[in-house]
Amino acid sequence: MHQANKIGSPTARSSTMLKHGRISYLERGAGEPLVLLHGINGNASSWELQLDTFSATRRVIAWDAPGYVDSDVAGDDLTDLARVAIAFIRQVTDVPVTLAGHSMGGLVAMKVAIMEPALVKRLVLSCTHPGHALDRNGEADERYKRRLDELRNQPPEVYGERRARGMLPAGTAAAVFQRIADIAAQSRLEGVAAAAWAIQTADLKPELARIQAPTLVITCDQDTVAPLAKAQPLLDLIPDVRHVALSGLGHAPYLEDPRRFNAVLADFLASA
Repeated sequence: MHQANKIGSPTARSSTMLKHGRISYLERGAGEPLVLLHGINGNASSWELQLDTFSATRRVIAWDAPGYVDSDVAGDDLTDLARVAIAFIRQVTDVPVTLAGHSMGGLVAMKVAIMEPALVKRLVLSCTHPGHALDRNGEADERYKRRLDELRNQPPEVYGERRARGMLPAGTAAAVFQRIADIAAQSRLEGVAAAAWAIQTADLKPELARIQAPTLVITCDQDTVAPLAKAQPLLDLIPDVRHVALSGLGHAPYLEDPRRFNAVLADFLASA
């Protein structure tokens, strides 16, 4: 394990070597572990305000998914990403953990809880869904092909601003918009391509009943990426599930209103 360069964050990243290669991550605090998995437009820095808040009482670890920041690519199937997450969790912390995933990270977190239930004490699913269930022999849908073309052909700051506009409701504070745009602008093509394909081809609905951990599902009424309609199968099929709907927020509640998001998470940590 060693310290990596700073990437859009005041805290230097650590990294660890797994069988497939390196995973970079941020960590703070000590105590019971909380592991955070970001979305397709994010990286570990997405969770800075959760790292700040929850590290006062526990050890908080936020990874850079394979293909993000300094993490090596590890396949384009959800099972591939979950296997890396399982190996990462086992390597860097004691288990079981509270595992929280946002959007794409939520799919990875669910798959981890399905594959290795003993690793997950609690599960938090923010603005996510069970996958789009497209045929792997077909092509990713036009929206994702467009996104990859933008990332390939546009300056990073333009890509980041477009992603922020797609995630956030009108009237979002300029500083929040810029922070999300800056993080999205750090995206690497290989990481986004693998994650996008995993999301498109995943179908977790048949497996959701195997999740044993108490689960919190967070949805936001201004989220056009993963609205309640897409999250509904999680509420219908996960056995021990509770739901919190946040009003006035889009697809990045952890940064749009961190006080409210953190309060919901803290309540779940205390009660589940």
